[in-house]
Amino acid sequence: MSAILLAADVPSFAQTWEELIASLDLARRPEAILQMLSTVPVIGAAIVTAVGAACVMQGYRWHKAIVVVLSLMLGFGVGRLVSAEVGKSMVVAVALGILLAAIASPLLRYTVALFAGIAGAGIGATLWTFLNPDQASLAWAGGGMGFIALALLSFMFFRVVVIVFTSVGGGAMFIMGSVALLLHVPSVSSVVREQMLIHPGVFPLLVLTAAVVGFVYQQRGGGGSQVAVEHDDE
Repeated sequence: MSAILLAADVPSFAQTWEELIASLDLARRPEAILQMLSTVPVIGAAIVTAVGAACVMQGYRWHKAIVVVLSLMLGFGVGRLVSAEVGKSMVVAVALGILLAAIASPLLRYTVALFAGIAGAGIGATLWTFLNPDQASLAWAGGGMGFIALALLSFMFFRVVVIVFTSVGGGAMFIMGSVALLLHVPSVSSVVREQMLIHPGVFPLLVLTAAVVGFVYQQRGGGGSQVAVEHDDE
């Protein structure tokens, strides 16, 4: 009987996928985004901002190192979620972060495909909500299409997709880290909260602006010239 009850508590794949996509949808939940950012410590916000800036401006040139760092951060984040179920042990988060970082470089193209898919899911979910506000609950469909599209394109157009995912992902990290830092400043935190709640489109617009600036800068050679394509499958 207890096994049946435990099985009932385990979320289905559809529920898990919908929750993941909802967390990537920048146009859907400004309150949840603010609540999440308000819990980020100053050091964590500064690290996220710095990594985001590096992704936006030098994403392709430093893509091998950036992929390793992002894998470390992803593993640490997933490890924290997992450790919450096994006693909140920091060892689990650190170990999983190191594990993903260690396999990121040997499996570079597959790791790039994963992060490109995550960026594509965020783009697809946000566009779905923006274009179909009455069907925001179905944003997981747009996120799924974006994930598949960008992940597959990364194997055919490696350089362009790397620039896209570092620009979009880096832009989101830079803006989120900056907002998290501002929330720690008492004199401006209330203004930031008010503006994000009154104008929910401001946050996606800022991310889009940072992403476009990064894409144009990198595509024109600022973040790595075409010669740097050399041997990406090493």
